[in-house]
Amino acid sequence: MANFKDSPNYAKYDDYYTTEDTWRMIEHIIPKDKTIWEACMLNSVKSNSPQILEKITGNKVYYDTKLDMLEGSIGSDMIITNIPFETDIKKKILKRLVELDRPFIIIMNSCNMFSKYMRQIFGENIKHLQIITPSTKIHYEKLLDNGELEMKKNTSFYSVFVAYKMNLTTEQLWV
Repeated sequence: MANFKDSPNYAKYDDYYTTEDTWRMIEHIIPKDKTIWEACMLNSVKSNSPQILEKITGNKVYYDTKLDMLEGSIGSDMIITNIPFETDIKKKILKRLVELDRPFIIIMNSCNMFSKYMRQIFGENIKHLQIITPSTKIHYEKLLDNGELEMKKNTSFYSVFVAYKMNLTTEQLWV
């Protein structure tokens, strides 16, 4: 049987995909007049996140399945993405997000918010972070060995949306 992996440049694969239902949780807080960079495509050919974000926001969404955000950048007003859950890659991406200093909304495992590395990476900028708490568990689609996507409704961890320099109201932090 073939073993499909959608992110071949990474030793540990994060072939979990964000569903339209997940992005719809935050559609009301995404500014309608901004360009978006879906920055963590990681050479993916299966992810539909850019198309979903464009559909639900009406905004132009930029992405490049060949561009690694650690090595380049696409001009945009903000970044919205589901970063990889593998810790070493995640730390590098978080550092890069701080360097880019653009408003962003990312999806992360909720436990990561309490990690030592979050405080180290964001330093003084941690004051610009806000946690958007979903009213339910975020579910993902998982890439199976046969190349098909399957909805995973038994996710073993809780995820949150993390906003940076978005200045959201208290009411917007609960979705």
